[in-house]
Amino acid sequence: MKTFGCALALQVFIMAFACPAHSHESEGQSLLKKRCGRCHAVSAESKSPIGAAPNLWEKLRSYPSERLDFELAEGMGSRHPTMPQVQFTTEEIAAVQSYLAGAQR
Repeated sequence: MKTFGCALALQVFIMAFACPAHSHESEGQSLLKKRCGRCHAVSAESKSPIGAAPNLWEKLRSYPSERLDFELAEGMGSRHPTMPQVQFTTEEIAAVQSYLAGAQR
């Protein structure tokens, strides 16, 4: 019985630290879907709804971390006038970064 209690406590401890990261990843993906998914794919295996719009999962992962932080905070630049300038808060940027880092699994 003592072994079962220790195993259960260890499992609860591991889940307590694993779930927030997964939640942060999910938040990042949700943010990208909500703000960019109308035109862009936001996961590796998906295609953009608009053919000319790049897959953001691939595009954003190619940026160095510091540059991505800047671009998301200031608003991603575009070469066409119909793309809105979308800006993210510091917390949202952290969630997007977490999603991009964790989505490689």
